[in-house]
Amino acid sequence: MYAVNVTIGTPNQQFLVNLDTQNNGLYIQDKSCRYCNHTFDSSKSSTYKFLSQNTSLGGNNYTIGQDVVNLGLSPNLLPIPNTIIEQDTIPYYGDGILGLGLQQDGGYGYIGNNLPILVNAYNQGVVDQPVYTIYLRKNIQNGDAGVITYGGVDSTNCGSVIAYQPLAKYENYIIAFSGISYGSYANSNPYTTLVDATSGYIAGPPSVIANMAKVVGATSDKSNDFYQVNCDQQLPSFSFTIGGKQYTVDSVSAHLKI
Repeated sequence: MYAVNVTIGTPNQQFLVNLDTQNNGLYIQDKSCRYCNHTFDSSKSSTYKFLSQNTSLGGNNYTIGQDVVNLGLSPNLLPIPNTIIEQDTIPYYGDGILGLGLQQDGGYGYIGNNLPILVNAYNQGVVDQPVYTIYLRKNIQNGDAGVITYGGVDSTNCGSVIAYQPLAKYENYIIAFSGISYGSYANSNPYTTLVDATSGYIAGPPSVIANMAKVVGATSDKSNDFYQVNCDQQLPSFSFTIGGKQYTVDSVSAHLKI
């Protein structure tokens, strides 16, 4: 999992939350959580506003509130006033989740129905663009796993190809792509794919992934639907085409899933 820093309230309460590009909204462990170590205490924030009390189908008693949220760490804080937060009574692997996904209709909790956090920031003039850039390091060094840029393109770590693709479906960044190439295997059929920047693998239709696995002699692990190869084996790069531009993921970064 990739974690980022956020602070909530006035004065700031600092948290380390998991980055998630599929869900929408900021989910944080509330002080009423019995099994959580690091929690948000809304009574200590002078800018906090209570909105509603709710119970999910899974029995999670959660509160919907509104407060100032700062993305990043001092001195590079990005303050976003009037941010909706979900205060949960269930523990997370971190202190919570920062969801940068799209606005959902009846999605993961009530909070998913609200404007995405960067759209809210853009509407208030906090950022120039309602976009973000995620750069993930292949080799994590001294806890530095990469960089996330809020409100623009990362001109330092991004390559020369900066392109935008219309959504094929307004749900979880689903786009059209084609031109799959992996070693001796090539497939020109059109597909739609879900872009998940925080996922650890490449997933696809069983027939496509099986052909890709065959190229490198990978064996299937039916217990978790992953293919396995020898770590010392030299693997080909994975290429695909989006919007007429070809992108390549080298073998160091790729894991295949059915």
